[in-house]
Amino acid sequence: MKSVTNTADYWHGRLSPFIIEGMAQEDDVAALVTAVKQSKKYHDTHEETIRELAVAALRHYKKPKQALKAVRAQLHSIMAPYLGDPVYDAATARLTAVFATQDPLQIKRACRDILHDHLSTQERLPILDDFYREIFRVTGKPGSLLDIACGLNPLAFPWMDLPTTTHFHAYDIHEPRIAFINHYFALQGLAPLAKVQDVALHFPQETADLALFLKEMPRFARNYGELGRPLLESLNVRWLVISFPAVSTHGGRNLVSRYRDFMHQLIAGHNWPITELLFPGELVFCIQKHQDEQPPTI
Repeated sequence: MKSVTNTADYWHGRLSPFIIEGMAQEDDVAALVTAVKQSKKYHDTHEETIRELAVAALRHYKKPKQALKAVRAQLHSIMAPYLGDPVYDAATARLTAVFATQDPLQIKRACRDILHDHLSTQERLPILDDFYREIFRVTGKPGSLLDIACGLNPLAFPWMDLPTTTHFHAYDIHEPRIAFINHYFALQGLAPLAKVQDVALHFPQETADLALFLKEMPRFARNYGELGRPLLESLNVRWLVISFPAVSTHGGRNLVSRYRDFMHQLIAGHNWPITELLFPGELVFCIQKHQDEQPPTI
């Protein structure tokens, strides 16, 4: 399968390759990165993401304060801190303790509580018992999967009914989140395959049966324009599982028709069979990228 790797070309020139002209520009970039990394909100964000945003901001703003404000605004949109996070030290300690009990019910309860700390996975909790069962009824159970812009979703593994031999790759730009997920993977008996990676800068290169991109495409499109289509085209998977909120967070406005149209436009021109699953609160598309191939092996 062909991969697209030079993702910066798709960022409408905002993050195209940057050539430093003299030490002063490099110093400006470094100073801006340092200022962001020293902030309480964004100090644990992937440095490569901050650097690319700093480069773009310094092209558009002459004053460092303006550039810093622009980077923080963009990070706010990308990171979405308003969605919430657990206190990772406390969550790590709780998982360690609960796995020591070897009680599946206690483990599942702890995972559910932590999933509740992030709005995206919190909204999925009422349907979690059915969510992956219905998806895998369409796709088959994957032996390997990619969870792109994963958030806390890897903690839903107990509901996936998959063996611990599953190759579960997860990608996020929030460093403590990835460290926490790898700790969870180790406790669960999974290989620690979560990594800090900005998928807008570097498309995932791992081969898998299935890729999850859950409720992230609207924000991805808002932040990166038309990059969503080349991202989906690049993924080395047989199945894409892409979901959208079925109703707006505030006001309960029905979004099904809007996102159904968006999804079909996004993959227009590809002969990719698509199966739609509508859950209370979440619209899921199971898209078969490769019909005639055997499942990829790791």
